[in-house]
Amino acid sequence: MSFKPPVADQRSVLEQGVQVAEAATQAAVAYALERVQSPRAGSASRQPVRIVEHPDVRRVLLRMKAQTKAARALVYYAAGQVDRATLGVEGAKDRLELITPLAKAHATDLGNEVASLGVQVHGGMGYIEETGAAQFFRDARILPIYEGTNGIQAADLVGRKLELAGGAAFAALIAEMRAEARAESLLALIDACQRAGEQLSRAEPDDRLAGSSPFLTMLAVAVCGWLMERLGRVRGDETPRDMSRAASRFYVEQIVPEAMGVRIAATAGAELLYAFKPEELAA
Repeated sequence: MSFKPPVADQRSVLEQGVQVAEAATQAAVAYALERVQSPRAGSASRQPVRIVEHPDVRRVLLRMKAQTKAARALVYYAAGQVDRATLGVEGAKDRLELITPLAKAHATDLGNEVASLGVQVHGGMGYIEETGAAQFFRDARILPIYEGTNGIQAADLVGRKLELAGGAAFAALIAEMRAEARAESLLALIDACQRAGEQLSRAEPDDRLAGSSPFLTMLAVAVCGWLMERLGRVRGDETPRDMSRAASRFYVEQIVPEAMGVRIAATAGAELLYAFKPEELAA
């Protein structure tokens, strides 16, 4: 059977998650560079400053840039596997099959997160459409739904993709990431992904599906962290103030550890989800 890459509509959804995140980030940065409000806390000057000078706004903007770069890296990595698989490179087809649900789900989830943060940076004016920031959020919201909802992507990951080549595709990805990762937080997440993946592979269907979305998030963040570390090393000859290095460092130091928080949900099973009657959800 010949290799068939993802159809155009599927690729388009992946790209749109990155595109809306990039547009929302650019708009938020531009606004923060112009909007003047309140003196900076702790400053001797009592003069109002641009909101980009405030620590929390700068944190949000750096998170937007880091998440956008991570989503782009993940989508580009998947695209690279399409090329390799088409050329018949050994292991590329299985790697693409494994990466595809991560790229579709995580890139579109990040499009939503970044667009939402963009509204936050714009404040009330962003919410009421004066700036256009809310349009990005509306545009992003459909992306986790069509061309296979992100819940279906997660079910595909734990139901089919973990077992590719008898589990060898997942094991190969884990091994490659572990061999290259440097940050302790990233290594810890990779180890947690391996344990969760092995446990889910042995789990009953309900337990496996109950943890599918948290597990997809864990694994996607691990892959993004691995790629962002690569990006930071590639740009290692640049000044420490280089934005790509700053975004890579922020991702590994602040976003990667967050994914460890969902490891319990990934392997908690379905017992609690079925501990009540469906009608009791309306209580």
